[in-house]
Amino acid sequence: MVFLDMKDTLLTKKQKSDIAKYISAGNYFGIISILDSVSTKHSGTAKMKDKRYVIAEIVKYINVQGKNPLNEFYKAGLKLLKIKSDNAKEVGIHIIYRAYKHKPAEVTGWLYKITDDSNWEVREYAAGALAGTLKENPQFYNTLKKWVKDSSENLRRGVVLACTALRDRNDAVKTAKAFRLFELLMYDSSRYVKVNLGPFILGSYFGNNMPGVVLKFLKKMLKVNDPHVRWNIAMAFNNSFGNNYPDEALKFLNVLNKDKNPVVQRGVKSALNHLLKRNKNIRV
Repeated sequence: MVFLDMKDTLLTKKQKSDIAKYISAGNYFGIISILDSVSTKHSGTAKMKDKRYVIAEIVKYINVQGKNPLNEFYKAGLKLLKIKSDNAKEVGIHIIYRAYKHKPAEVTGWLYKITDDSNWEVREYAAGALAGTLKENPQFYNTLKKWVKDSSENLRRGVVLACTALRDRNDAVKTAKAFRLFELLMYDSSRYVKVNLGPFILGSYFGNNMPGVVLKFLKKMLKVNDPHVRWNIAMAFNNSFGNNYPDEALKFLNVLNKDKNPVVQRGVKSALNHLLKRNKNIRV
């Protein structure tokens, strides 16, 4: 019988020691070689905890030892991103985004490239870097507004996830900026964009944190007769948000159920099935 390795880290003490030496020597190829050696067959890259460990160690070293941290982040990120390895892309994008203030145009170019990478896991790390960039650099919002109209669904989906940096119940300005982007993205026909917007970001991420704001937004969007907008509204309840607010969910779904567009109907049926399985007392 073959047992799957359930460890959340595969780096040994010696490998961690070698990584520390490579960081101090600026040997980023050596660091990535170690990560490549512990990559799993499942994703083709190292464990998340191992990559986060490397990112944290590089950031710590540059912040402590670097005479000009912003420049050091840029140089280190650039070296990493030029290595042919998905581990290098994932680590590199989380290093170079920290240099946005130093070289905004160049860093934006790398964020664009890695967000549009062919590997879905690399794109996940890019999304985290987008959020990190936006959190520390409010002006990056203007770039995201342009990306909403980009021809690549990967970029548009990246904007959706970048908005995690704008969730703040104590900052109405940040929240409003997020929902201005959401309003544009609600019309997107790409499934890749939609599955991240309605059920994940609107429902799970924002809905459970600021339900009143989300419900008000969904009520506003309910007036729009567009199948993709309405699919997003329905699917915003296909998660814990719908479980926590089943009565509100049913009000929206009952209205949407009158729309016979097949796209809308798929969203409504999916959300209703989810709710009925977890709320035995509700009546449709």
